[in-house]
Amino acid sequence: MTEHPHRNAAPLAVLVCEALPRSGENGPGSYNMTILRAIAALGYRLHLVVTGLNVAGTVVAPEVPCTVSYLHARQVGRWLLPLSVGAAARWVKNRLGLKGRKTATDKVAWIGRFLSEPELARIPTGLPAEPVAVLLVDTIFRADAVRAIPQARTKVLIAHDVFHLRCASFRANGFMPRPAIVPEQEAARARLFDAIIAINPHDATELAALAPAARVSTVLPVVANAGRVPGPQAGHERQPHRIFYLGSRAYHNVDGLRWFLEHVWPVVRANVPDAHLDVAGAVCGEFAGAGPGVTLHGRVDDLSSVTRYCSFAVNPVLMGSGIKIKMVDYFCVGLGCITTANGAAGFPEQPAPPFDVAEGKADFASAVVRTMQQPDHAALLRERTIAYTPHFSAEAAVARLRELLLSGGGVALAAAGSAPADALVQPSI
Repeated sequence: MTEHPHRNAAPLAVLVCEALPRSGENGPGSYNMTILRAIAALGYRLHLVVTGLNVAGTVVAPEVPCTVSYLHARQVGRWLLPLSVGAAARWVKNRLGLKGRKTATDKVAWIGRFLSEPELARIPTGLPAEPVAVLLVDTIFRADAVRAIPQARTKVLIAHDVFHLRCASFRANGFMPRPAIVPEQEAARARLFDAIIAINPHDATELAALAPAARVSTVLPVVANAGRVPGPQAGHERQPHRIFYLGSRAYHNVDGLRWFLEHVWPVVRANVPDAHLDVAGAVCGEFAGAGPGVTLHGRVDDLSSVTRYCSFAVNPVLMGSGIKIKMVDYFCVGLGCITTANGAAGFPEQPAPPFDVAEGKADFASAVVRTMQQPDHAALLRERTIAYTPHFSAEAAVARLRELLLSGGGVALAAAGSAPADALVQPSI
């Protein structure tokens, strides 16, 4: 168990999650950091239970002060050694670089993994020997963790998504989600909790219907610089025909970017021959070569080093649910966006959003070309990010989480709201 110094007097909050949360690594990790920073600001001491298999290797320090236990690894010095066959196999695969690309014919989409009974039995062994004031569980796939920590005073589901709707969206686009979640299955797990955190208002409505007895609240993702979006740095002129895309290796990202490169980008280049697309994130590993006018940057620690030259961003996502955190990342660095109706789902409608919506290959290509050829419109979308990003402020997240916990009958909040605002935001990625 890795640890940081902490105040023993603070009530204990435990998060059961698939992987150690990291800002900017992927959407789920960034959102878990939103919740962790907010609950730390409310005065809780944190312990993380990491359930995933992909853990062996060098120890990575958490971004917030906390203790950490791993179901499938044991820390020895600066190393995490695998404790199970599955974790050892994943470590060997990673060491050998055996990360096969998702092909256009790879239509099975693994969206999660339920915990086994042996895993549930191991959860209590790594916990601090003290009462658990708040148990936070990362998605319905780890919902059975409530049976492993029955003494928790308040049990909170971080939903991330409405998974039966996500599965329906995947099937509508020709993918076979595994496991295939149905409403009754999701409702049974959601009803194990006293409270549920939804990532957008639409999900909150759906989750409230699934678990009528639970308190449900929307906590939008937090970004750095909310309301303080930077403009282009001196000496770095935005190029009207240069655009940006950010994505992880998730199925919906790979599928959406492939669709864009195959069906939209050739039309854009035919109309704007010097059009250029910068792609960042792990999604780059799924494309051996992206073709003319495309640069694959891979993982970028400072997005502004690329985005400062770009006029706007794109999110050609065709499936999925929840909220598309990459778009919040775009707004954070001052970029507007062209997206699909799926990409726009869940975002607040006021003030005027910094994105345009286009459906279908022809309309999406037309929207990109038009925005390239009309720099004033791209500038308008960028300007809108300033008034829009306060939706995603740390203060808003802390307020909603405080309200959710207090509404359950007075869960103790030690030094509630005492953390400075600058300590709550996750860094730009």
